[in-house]
Amino acid sequence: MKVNFIVPEIARSGGMRVIFEYAGRLNKKGHDVVLYTPVIPFDPYKGLANREFRKYRIKYAIKILLNKNLIPENIFPYDFKIIYVSQISDMFIRNADAVIATSWTSSYFVDRLNISKGKKSYLVQDFEIWNCNRDLAEKSYSLPLQIITVSGYLKDLLKSKFNKDAVVIMPGIDYSIFHNENKKYSDDPVISFADHQLENKNIEGAVYTCEKIKELFPRAEFVAFGSSMHHSFPGFIKFIQCTDDADLKNIYCRTDIFLFPSLNEGFGLPPAEAMACKCAAVGNKVAAFPEYSVNDVTAVHCDPDDADGLFKGVCSLLGNRDKLKSISESAAVEIRKILDWDNSVNAFEKIIF
Repeated sequence: MKVNFIVPEIARSGGMRVIFEYAGRLNKKGHDVVLYTPVIPFDPYKGLANREFRKYRIKYAIKILLNKNLIPENIFPYDFKIIYVSQISDMFIRNADAVIATSWTSSYFVDRLNISKGKKSYLVQDFEIWNCNRDLAEKSYSLPLQIITVSGYLKDLLKSKFNKDAVVIMPGIDYSIFHNENKKYSDDPVISFADHQLENKNIEGAVYTCEKIKELFPRAEFVAFGSSMHHSFPGFIKFIQCTDDADLKNIYCRTDIFLFPSLNEGFGLPPAEAMACKCAAVGNKVAAFPEYSVNDVTAVHCDPDDADGLFKGVCSLLGNRDKLKSISESAAVEIRKILDWDNSVNAFEKIIF
């Protein structure tokens, strides 16, 4: 069967990892998969003025004129076709059995495609109302597309706000990458979190929590990481740039406690990856985090409305090392039962055709 994925641009992110996994695994199952992306990224500010995004699109266009490779060097491994097209339209998209929008910006283009391009689905990985024309983003969830979403939280949100039904398929984890066969628990605990530019990720909350922990546990080590640094951190928080999955795995494997400070999110992939590497995840009870973990058994859930919630959660583990180890070991076992790529792809396959 022929499958077309439509993505706004190729960039390394948690959401793009999920898209690449679906595309690659469907390809390995014998389907003919093509990922289409526009040569100039879709405009999420359509109808609004945004000078910075205009500059970004100009820089992107210059790269094209200079014939530079637009696919980042650190993008996830793939064996399917990636095709850049001048526009997402019937002229440039091949006939297929299934076509999948992967963002609100691509959903409108997919909706306008001829049915010959395939059965239309919309993979919703977050409520994408940030850095965009919010009115257009929200209207995308009412388009006549079959919605596949990644969490029960998003399913409930789409039903309550837009009376839109959705099918939940949680993504898997690549356990050939994220695993830890030789976990070592440090006497001086390592606490890490992912840096990000979006406000909902609540990096300020993570820093606040680390500052309070530092006062009680001065020998603890603190690490922020990401593809690039988006915040200024106190001197005791070390920033590590992650360029690929090997870097990411190394950080998870030497981490004792992983902080998930997000206030709202669609799924929350980093805590799941950390759990697979035997980290004790301490996070706000948002998105899918409480759907793939059990409080005080495989993770520690915190109240996002309590500014000291993460601090209390971390202290409950640093004051009880046996509990920390038990949660870390249980998490690595149980997450494999819940987030399984074979199950996810099989379910996805049944829905899109």
